[in-house]
Amino acid sequence: MRVSIVGLGYVGLVTSACLADRGHDVIGIDADGARMATLADGRAPFFEPDLDRAIEANVRAGRLRFTTYSAAAIDVARVVVIAVGTHDGNGGWQTGTILAALGQVVPLMANDATLVVRSTLPPEFLGQLGSIVDRLRSDADRPPVPVILNPEFTREGQAVRDFLEPERIVLGVASDPDGRGVGSLRQLYRWSDAPLLVMSAVDACLTKLGSNLFLATKISFANELASLCDAYGADVMDVVKGMSYDRRIGGSFMRAGIGFGGSCLPHQVSMTVRTAQAAGVPVPLFAAVDEINHRQRRALVDLIALHVRGLSGKRVALLGLSFKPDTDDLRDAPSLDIARWLLDAGAAVCAYDPLPANRERAAVLVEGLEVAASVEEVVVTVDAIALLTEWSEFNQLDWTRLRRLVGQAVVVDGRNALDRSDILGAGFSYASLGRGSWTPEAVQESSVLALSAERLGADLAPQRVLVD
Repeated sequence: MRVSIVGLGYVGLVTSACLADRGHDVIGIDADGARMATLADGRAPFFEPDLDRAIEANVRAGRLRFTTYSAAAIDVARVVVIAVGTHDGNGGWQTGTILAALGQVVPLMANDATLVVRSTLPPEFLGQLGSIVDRLRSDADRPPVPVILNPEFTREGQAVRDFLEPERIVLGVASDPDGRGVGSLRQLYRWSDAPLLVMSAVDACLTKLGSNLFLATKISFANELASLCDAYGADVMDVVKGMSYDRRIGGSFMRAGIGFGGSCLPHQVSMTVRTAQAAGVPVPLFAAVDEINHRQRRALVDLIALHVRGLSGKRVALLGLSFKPDTDDLRDAPSLDIARWLLDAGAAVCAYDPLPANRERAAVLVEGLEVAASVEEVVVTVDAIALLTEWSEFNQLDWTRLRRLVGQAVVVDGRNALDRSDILGAGFSYASLGRGSWTPEAVQESSVLALSAERLGADLAPQRVLVD
């Protein structure tokens, strides 16, 4: 099937490469000259595992090509997909970009084509979408076309796999009187055996939004639980593990730490709170999710300050900058706020991330932030090491070797992702959000007491000693 995709940002480019990978004839369209130049070299303009492979292979096979806006690139397609951004950059929606794209594209579409919107749209906009497209077609003296909302459920760092192995495919009908549009989409996705769900456009919109709100809520729930664990001396990782065996709950996204970032979850939570309040709809749960998420960033700064006894004049190393591993996305990354607050408190801050692009961009975005080209370089003479992104590289560190490079031996695990026993065994103190604070001396003392209690036949022995 011939498919034209307008907007080659994250969603549009992944959709283009993956549909071509499944045998469709795809034209990717974008007005950004720099982006098009990168794509002309067979590379993605951002990092996403397996995406370069999909682009290169399908361009070589002739199933994928890229161009700027033109009538020829639109009117040949049986399906035209719009995947432009709708984030206003300030925690809310904007519809100007999608309206502009509709104005450019809809009048040029073939009469037998179907319009598909992959952009995440505000729910209140859905009631207008069909009539906007009908008016644009009428003004061009052309018949109506079906309009289908097809939200994406891909995760950065796993987007190619998520697209090629979807858990469900959602089609939201904005306008499709004779079912021709849904029929075209069934053909587009004929390669997948995932459930294909047909519903109204507003239902599809809220399915996408609701999924992200629920995932954000699970993360903030885990962080609220972590506060209880710290208060009572429990380990949030063990608690969540125990809960996750309940099939009604599950363990996915129940990871305590510094919270979520990126372009989707933070924006969609804050946007939901803002628009709901403006409409007079109380959403206290989502407001709390937003507040808890931002609180965690500050909590990590406070934890570092506690363990180095004040931040002024101290040196802190940050491991990881992107909002999650396997991406070069720094949008609303917790690392940026944390770095700024540490600097504002008088600390010197140096950061390392496995991707050079992340280091370069962060140094521009955060004034005063130093960056290093390796873990060994970033930890020299520091008073604390803080893990902010759980890249797999950081699970393979030689902590004994790093101990010889640092000043104070303090590790603050902002993602509860490091091996605590390895860190303590190398002579570092360990602190986290939800797992307490540990020193090597306290662990050694606890082990001696536990052995003594065992010899005495005691039922209980001290298992955890908090740092002074």
